[in-house]
Amino acid sequence: MKTALLLLLLFMTLFGKEKVVLQLSWLHQFQFAGYYVAKELGYYKEAGIEVEIKEFNFQTDLTSVVQNREADFAVGRSSLLIEKINGKDVVALGAIFQESPLMLLVTQESHINSLNDLKNKRIMLTGDAKNTASIMAMLSSKGIMQQDIQILPHSFELNDLLHNKTDAMASYVSNEPIVMSDKGIGYKIFDPKDYGFHFYDDILFSSSAFIKKNPHLTKDFYEATLKGWQYAFENISFTAELIHKLYNTQNKTVMQLIKEGEVLRELAQNEDGLGYISKSKLGEIMNTYKVLGLVTKNIDLDTFVYEHNHPKEFKFILRNDEILFSVVVFVLVLIIFILSILFISLRNHWLHTKGYLKEKIEKQKKEIEKQNRMIIAQSKIGAIGEMLSNIAHQWRQPLNIISLSTVKLETSILLGEKMKNEEYLQISQEINRQTEYLSQTINDFRNYFSSNMEDIAPFHISNTIKKVSDLTREIFRTNGIEVVTSVDDCLLTHNENLLVQALLNIYNNAQDAIIDNASAEKYFFIDVRCMQEEVIIRLKDSGGGIQEDITGKIFEPYFTTKKQSLGTGLGLYITYEIVTKHFNGTISVNNAHYNYIGKKLSGAEFVITIPMTLEL
Repeated sequence: MKTALLLLLLFMTLFGKEKVVLQLSWLHQFQFAGYYVAKELGYYKEAGIEVEIKEFNFQTDLTSVVQNREADFAVGRSSLLIEKINGKDVVALGAIFQESPLMLLVTQESHINSLNDLKNKRIMLTGDAKNTASIMAMLSSKGIMQQDIQILPHSFELNDLLHNKTDAMASYVSNEPIVMSDKGIGYKIFDPKDYGFHFYDDILFSSSAFIKKNPHLTKDFYEATLKGWQYAFENISFTAELIHKLYNTQNKTVMQLIKEGEVLRELAQNEDGLGYISKSKLGEIMNTYKVLGLVTKNIDLDTFVYEHNHPKEFKFILRNDEILFSVVVFVLVLIIFILSILFISLRNHWLHTKGYLKEKIEKQKKEIEKQNRMIIAQSKIGAIGEMLSNIAHQWRQPLNIISLSTVKLETSILLGEKMKNEEYLQISQEINRQTEYLSQTINDFRNYFSSNMEDIAPFHISNTIKKVSDLTREIFRTNGIEVVTSVDDCLLTHNENLLVQALLNIYNNAQDAIIDNASAEKYFFIDVRCMQEEVIIRLKDSGGGIQEDITGKIFEPYFTTKKQSLGTGLGLYITYEIVTKHFNGTISVNNAHYNYIGKKLSGAEFVITIPMTLEL
């Protein structure tokens, strides 16, 4: 009898495991870590399953290998929806990545800073439109159609991007950017999810025929797989070592695998659980496919999503010892209920006190805002002297020209000389031109002093920089200061006059610093860069810099390094308030040492960062 039992156990050990084949969608890497862990740590073995993991090759058709029983399970993309609509027998067990790692990658040297910059550019994409639908949807959302770009066959070689054989390349956020970072190469990514296109990726799937025939095997395989993924994401370093040792066909370093794991862990996060598939999200993906013309009809999503994809299962079976525990819990709940009533009573009293304090704080906040408005107005009044000086400089040359023209007329009349009509006309036109210039100068300064803090409207940053430069041009020229400008142009939505005021304070401080420095090298640099969501303004002078012990104080109110009669100490404080409070931006200052056309210069560098649009 014992011999028979031993033989039976031996038979079950040798022949009890069910063999399945898993087909991957790419080469071995951390992208499939959960499956390696489930196999190597014995999770599949504990479920009585022996798993063969097949690496991808370029002839592999994922849905066909499942249909033809060359594999029992495979890893696919959201495009499985299209396969289902087209009549393929596909069932999605779970989506490992809640957001697709697929994105467009460009080098920093390409100067491609926005999607619009991709017009008429070369982009490497795979030939299958349904697998790049998220990228095409992202481009289409910015008005870039397929005819607006040159699509190149994907070589899967990063060097083609680095050697300028293509301008952009479809890549995985967990792969190529890590390689570029390790090489110290700058890059920028355009991720569909940042533009509102959320696609699943690495969906574990099978066929309904296989699942119906092997319901327990399918469920055990799926649960062991999720267990493997859970361990992989909780133990990234260990998992990276395991892949490096057993599955490293791409010769990646351990550190590259660790970095890949950290990126992918973020993409797998979902509050409903690892692998969860939302039918509403699938509906949104299907609508995107419709817009792109890839599908024309719907499917019953209940037939597409696996029935055990995180089911809500609850079991409530009480043993005798649990009954006593339940009674204790009931007593505790009763005590908590009584305490809750007491807490609510105290809370109501606290809320009443809180409401009173909140009202008082709001009043104080409004008073502070009122004081800030008065300080800004005071700052403008304090700037009148400097503005009058600027006006005087800008008016001097036009007034001289008008004076010379009138003297010429008077001399001609007194000497009885006859002038030709053309000469009278030239003198008249010149006087009119100079008069218009004087009038425009008045308008420029009047607009500056009449700004309203509530005026929010779109404006071009290049025009703003020109306005500030026009207001200070003559005073800079008179003091021999050369202005070097490099300005990107983009549209901002803010109070432009407040920005003019903030910049004028820095311009005037720079002018004073350069003059005080008494150096032969007098330069002021203006650099404006428009990024995707913000504008960065760098203002740098050759004034020698700020003393280290006062750098942290220059944005404080009434702090000044000038003589008391020459400065109020409000200029940079107002600039700080405008940038941080009114524009929701940042401002910093540091001493910079740099070279320009072979000259060694040093001075203060202010860096202002403000969002493109003010959120009200």
